[in-house]
Formats: sequence, structure tokens, C-alpha cells
Amino acid sequence: MRRCIVVGAGGRGGYWVHRVLAEMRNQVQVVGLVDIEPEPLQQGAQAHGLAPSQLFSDANQAFDALEADFCLIATPPWVHEQNVRAAVAHGLAILSEKPVADTLEASVRIKKMVESAGLPMTVVQNYRYSPYMLAFRDVLRSGELGRLSYLVARFAACYNPPRSWGKRFRHEMDHALLIEGSVHHFDMLRNLAGADCEEIFGYGWIPQWADFKGDCNGLYVMKMTDGSHASYEGSCTTEGYENSWHREYYRAECETGAVVVDADNVVKVYRIDNEEPTIVEQPTGAPEEGQAIVMEFLDYLATGEPSPTAIADNIKSIGMVFAAIECDRTGQPIKVREMLDDAEAGIEV
Repeated sequence: MRRCIVVGAGGRGGYWVHRVLAEMRNQVQVVGLVDIEPEPLQQGAQAHGLAPSQLFSDANQAFDALEADFCLIATPPWVHEQNVRAAVAHGLAILSEKPVADTLEASVRIKKMVESAGLPMTVVQNYRYSPYMLAFRDVLRSGELGRLSYLVARFAACYNPPRSWGKRFRHEMDHALLIEGSVHHFDMLRNLAGADCEEIFGYGWIPQWADFKGDCNGLYVMKMTDGSHASYEGSCTTEGYENSWHREYYRAECETGAVVVDADNVVKVYRIDNEEPTIVEQPTGAPEEGQAIVMEFLDYLATGEPSPTAIADNIKSIGMVFAAIECDRTGQPIKVREMLDDAEAGIEV
């Protein structure tokens, strides 16, 4: 039984407290909660039978007072670095919500901190474990359609009314689409291709009518390290056909056919010799997405074998985000690995 302190019990943290960890009591014991608001603390305490002495408004205080094996960080992105620093100081393994952090510099510092301390850290990329995306990926990995030429991804949601994208901070931050949204989709493109992004180019912008202070729309193209390519359309101001969360559009164009999933979450294979598509059977009985991430993380703790989205891997996904931001700034294509290497060489922990 592993003991966990959840840092950030409201908002997205509520999903972990009340849905995921509440269903995993035989594997994980929640021994403490941290939040700056009293309501999610009280709700979480009721869900897990915690005493007032196990509720905190400060992560350092919780880590000082409680014995735990790992912490689950579900705070806003700009607070991740201070949470990770506190966890490292107390020798705690870390399971953190995406993104790694809200800046390239903070993301690299986090990676270097946990690696220097020799501590496991995994970043949540739960979309990898949706049944339809598992089915989509398996078609590609089976090789039945031959070599991959390119991937297409579309995320489009109507978030233009004020506060419609959850917390207001997403409407106030720079690069809301990329940092809060596209990190999932860029990671999925890497996951589907089985390759990393070598170079990215594109544009982000704010429509004149948008209720956002930072870029909330974007179009990007990518060259992958295996020679395939990808394109991405992201929009937080869609008025019309949506591909919002858990309803994104993906298409893979391959040597002898294509794989497509749309808002209906039905995976279809189109072959050059068939007029009608084939519906792909999806896995049944698989763990819920968040539970799948936690189970992989527990395996990481038990075996020392890093999870697929451990920090050393996930830095490549968040690197795509900051490379896209640099594209917006410079108007030039950015080589992701070179950018990450330069950042790591120039940043001290």
C-alpha cells in the first residue's frame, strides 16, 4: 500500500481525490490533502476519512508533518515548480498533472531537480489510455497499413464566453491553448507516431472577438524524427463543429490506408481496396484513464522502470509546446531537441 499526499484538492485535483484515488483504496492510501481553499479540503477529508491534522494549506507543512511515499500535484502550472522543490526536499516521488510547468525554464529546472535527487516523477497524460486512442495506436503499431506518412490532429472548443474554460486563469494567461490544451495533443502525436518532434513551425493568435488575453488559436506543422510529419489545428473559439475534450479528431495517413477517429469516438480504418471503412474494436475492461496512469506510476515505484510519461520522456512533449511559442515569437521553425539541450545547458537548479 503506497501513501499519497494530494497537493491541490479542488478543480482538477477533485477528479483525483474523488474519482481516481477513491476507487484505488486497496493500492493507494491518501494520508493528507493540501489546498488554499477550505471547501475542497473538507470534501476530500469526508471522502477519505481524514482528520483535521491531515489537512493543510501549505505543501511544505504537509510534507513535514506526514509520512508518505509520493505526492500527487494538481495545482495550477505556475505553482508546480515550488511544489516539486518541496517534494524533492522531502524525498517524495512525484505524480504531477500536465504541463510540467508554465515556462521552459521551470520545466527544465524540475527535470534536473528530480534527476539529481534520483526521484521518480511521472507527468499525467491520461489521454493515452482512452479506449479509442488505444485502438487507434494499436492499428498503427500493428503495421497492417504499412508505413506512416503523416498525422492530423484537431482540437476545437467553444470557450469564448467568460470563465467557460473552467478557472478564469486560462482566459488571462499567455498561450492558453498551447500550455493548457495542446500539450495533451502534442503528446498524443508523439505517442501515435512512436517518434519525437524534430522541428515545429506555425502560428498562434487571438481572434478579435475572443475572451482571451493570450493566444487561444493555433495552426502548426511538425517534422518527426522517423521522417513522418504531423499537423495540428487548435481552437478555443470554435463556433460550429467541435472536437473538444475526449472528442478530438485524429487521422493517420499510411502506406495502404488511413485510420480516423472523430467526435463520435469510433475508430475507422479506410483501405485503398475497400469502399467502406472497417470499424476497429476497442479494448474493454481496461482501467479508467486516471487509474491507468496511477497503476503505471506504482509499477515505476516498485520496479524502478520509468513510466512511459516519466519526466525524461514528457519533457519532449512540453518541449513541443515551448518550441511552438518560440515559433510565434520569431516566425521561424524551431528544432525541439536543440532548444531543450540549450535550455538544459544554461539552467542551474
